[in-house]
Amino acid sequence: MPPPEVVAPPEQRHSGMMRNRLSVVAFPLLILIIVSGFYWKLTLTHQYDWVTGPDMADQVLPWFEEQARQIQHRHIPLWDPHGWLGEPMLGLGQPGTAYPLNWLLFLIPESHGHIRIGALQWYFVAVHFMAALFCYLLCLDLGCSRTASLLGGLVFSLAGYVGTTDWPQMVNGAVWIPLVLLFLLRSTRGRTAGLWPEANAALAGACLGVAWLSGHHQVPIFATLTAGGLWLYYILREGKIQWRAVRLATIMSAVMFMVGALQILPALEYGHLAQRWVGAANAIRWDQPVPYYVHKEFSLGAIALFAIIFPGLNRHADPYLGVVALGLALLGLALAWRHHVVKVFSAIAIGGLLYSLGQNSVFQGLLYAIVPMVEKARVPSMAVVIFNVGGAVLAAFGLEFFPKEGSPVWIRRMVIGILGFGLLTYGLLMAALFMNKLHWEADDRVAVTALIAVLLAALLYAWRTGNLNSRQAGALLILLLLMELGNNSGFAFPDRADASRRTFIEKIWGNDDIAEFLRHQPGPFRIEMDTEALSPNWAAYHDLDVVRSNGASVTDNILTNTEWHTWQTRFLFGVRYTLGGKPPFGDSRELFQGTSGIKVYENPSAFPRAWAVHELIPIKEATGGMPIISERLGELHSKVFSRESIPGLAVCGAPDNVAITKYLPEEVIIQANMGCDGLVVLSDAFYPGWRAKVDGKLTRIYEVDGALRGIPVPHGIHQITVRYRPKSVYLGAALTALGLFGALILTLMARRRNPPTHENI
Repeated sequence: MPPPEVVAPPEQRHSGMMRNRLSVVAFPLLILIIVSGFYWKLTLTHQYDWVTGPDMADQVLPWFEEQARQIQHRHIPLWDPHGWLGEPMLGLGQPGTAYPLNWLLFLIPESHGHIRIGALQWYFVAVHFMAALFCYLLCLDLGCSRTASLLGGLVFSLAGYVGTTDWPQMVNGAVWIPLVLLFLLRSTRGRTAGLWPEANAALAGACLGVAWLSGHHQVPIFATLTAGGLWLYYILREGKIQWRAVRLATIMSAVMFMVGALQILPALEYGHLAQRWVGAANAIRWDQPVPYYVHKEFSLGAIALFAIIFPGLNRHADPYLGVVALGLALLGLALAWRHHVVKVFSAIAIGGLLYSLGQNSVFQGLLYAIVPMVEKARVPSMAVVIFNVGGAVLAAFGLEFFPKEGSPVWIRRMVIGILGFGLLTYGLLMAALFMNKLHWEADDRVAVTALIAVLLAALLYAWRTGNLNSRQAGALLILLLLMELGNNSGFAFPDRADASRRTFIEKIWGNDDIAEFLRHQPGPFRIEMDTEALSPNWAAYHDLDVVRSNGASVTDNILTNTEWHTWQTRFLFGVRYTLGGKPPFGDSRELFQGTSGIKVYENPSAFPRAWAVHELIPIKEATGGMPIISERLGELHSKVFSRESIPGLAVCGAPDNVAITKYLPEEVIIQANMGCDGLVVLSDAFYPGWRAKVDGKLTRIYEVDGALRGIPVPHGIHQITVRYRPKSVYLGAALTALGLFGALILTLMARRRNPPTHENI
């Protein structure tokens, strides 16, 4: 007869439940406190910034500013009117228009017309908090204690790729990888956490879809490759096809595509119509693969493997884990190898590292050659983010199993090895110091690595011998980890007092007086900067339009069909003002001089942003219009060139009156008084999704003058409304909503019903 079950008193059970609930809240709060304190330079002082590098200041900040402006004015930011005659926000991808965290940033009230610096600092902290929290949840779900999971989360968030990459459009995609793996692995274990495998697979797909919404395609491609490799393993694990795994992988893939569709579909549309600079000799089109020599250039490189331990030795992307995390990860391998998930994350870490080596790894080249879309991810070194996920989980297992399992021989060997590494590093440093006559000009953080190694060995020895209990050792290990990671992540934030580090941000922030003067001129119009004192995207930051902006791509019709750099083309495109130190043309006249000495010149020969024409110059090839612009620019006041036939044009000699009465990013209203039937030319980029109505009646838009919009308008007075209504965005939004709703419904159904029991895959 079995012994009677011992039931705890009600007050004891209630106390236990309260402690568990408090820990559920306490550890995420602790993560937030740690991450906020770790980035003290941003959160507790006004001396440092993270958006000062060339790409941050000249690309990311203007993108963010334009989206914030539009959202603050209650517009959905779908079109950026400022560069290259206008570009689709979602098509560009990198602005991160579809990413929810960005929406919160853009909703914060602005200061003096710009995003608050404090908001940007806390946005940075929020990204890293999410990374730490999501990896913490992954480690917790795999069976680690809260302390070990906390350490794993901090390793993923503050070390390596996530800890050292500034580009938010790339880091935002990375932070979701732990949740993708959490739900994917749950789905392989049958019913877990009260959910069907199908529900967990759908949630994995939803998280991967959100990663695609982040903007840049690179890290989501690596995450998708990782998920695909795991599913391939589970499908073939038993030596024959596991059809249940096939079904789960299909569910995950379908949900991933649907959730990510709001970003994926517009980016695909834009990609087929644009050329992209990837580091090759010339810009490439969608149907042209990124040359492998570009992948070779952006590989991690074998020497950079030392950067796993020593800060500052990385190339392109940073694989840094540090001595503490790497030592614990190796302990996790040694002490918990018999656990299936340890083997899985060992494979994930090794796979990510091998891919990141690029030219030094035949496996990366093989995937480049045979897997679709992989060649678009031109920086193999960024696959270290997959290595970092695996390393973070293994480090958590090292902390979790150190006091519980494993041969003391392994622990003793590890302690001796770490101590030996630290002392050897110190010895080599001392020798180099004496050889250099006690002068040290290299990065001195290597000495910190040696110190951390010695302290880690001492801490592990004290733990193994019982001089520290598990709670004390865990806390000290986390403190030691933070000290080590603080010498890499956030270490080089530029000081606001260091003028040499603020060159790029000052070129984008400065000259407010010039921007204010230009914004008060009647518009719309475009400007150009004939001075290196201004950033190429200075105009976009200050809500002004230019022809050329600094970005990664441009639509093919502008890049190929026009000579946008010639003064004739710029006149045609409405460049009314030039900023510089001397008159750009003989008839240019000075209007204003800023406090910096930069002058504003008006170009009287510039075309208006909208005008009427009545004759067509037919051309056979897209490039056939270039000689017309350069040699017959004056004719284009009354004529257009196009490869298409445009019916209904009439020449009568009567005057036309065309005026733009409303100009918003996604809507333009034009009042036209036509002397006879003709074409109203709007000097904005011809691009799919724009719809024109004349007096409420839908009218076709023609591609004219290389890349502009031509709208047929009959004789008389008419109102022309041109709006951006892209099908790719609407379809993408519908699929994203359907994917999220489907994953939610499947999850709720799984919690309310008792599904049939599934065995582990």
